[in-house]
Amino acid sequence: MDRYPGSAYSFTPEAVSLAGEARLAYIRKVYTYFALGIAGGVVGSLIAMNTSLVFFAIQHPFIGLIAFLGMAIFASASAGNPSRAVPTLIGFTFVSGIIISPTLYAIAHGFIRGTGVAVIYDALFLTSLVFGALTAYVFITKKDFSYMGASLMIGLFMVIGVSLVNLFVQSTTMDLALSSIIVILFSGFILYDTSRILKNAHEIPPTLAALNLYLDFLNLFMAILRLLSRNRD
Repeated sequence: MDRYPGSAYSFTPEAVSLAGEARLAYIRKVYTYFALGIAGGVVGSLIAMNTSLVFFAIQHPFIGLIAFLGMAIFASASAGNPSRAVPTLIGFTFVSGIIISPTLYAIAHGFIRGTGVAVIYDALFLTSLVFGALTAYVFITKKDFSYMGASLMIGLFMVIGVSLVNLFVQSTTMDLALSSIIVILFSGFILYDTSRILKNAHEIPPTLAALNLYLDFLNLFMAILRLLSRNRD
């Protein structure tokens, strides 16, 4: 039986092939769940925007925030449970679609001067372009971006802190700067999370990996949407 030099373990070509197939199956599963998550978010937004749910979300933002955080925690905790993992992931993305529906509704109906449905399509196109390009870069180069984890988390906490301050200050300049920083921050998270999926296949439940990618996509989309809206306001 052949051995790799200096290895205490035996690796046959069949074993290496099976390991590669298992990794590919895992990656396919992650991105299938990610696509289902995107679909869940879109459906949630569309249903809310065409029913009274959008007005409930407008009138009760804190209930929406609690529901969003609660579903995110529940989906993460259920990632290791085969019977609950996918339903809770889709449930979370559906709720997230309802949460962002007031912003989409305002832009789609032109309540923000100079906006319209085209702005949403532009933001979605740019988000998909950035997400796809960064994902392809990691897959092609196979670079390990795990070293970025600590810096990205620090940046995330700083953004949350400044965002809370801006709730009271209501500064347009600060909001524009925050949106720009969020675009950079979550572009980094896309590199980081995609790298983890490639390097640590099977160590992260596929629905949890898909949830992380969905949050990266959602935050990037909302930041780009705010930037486009501000540019036309």
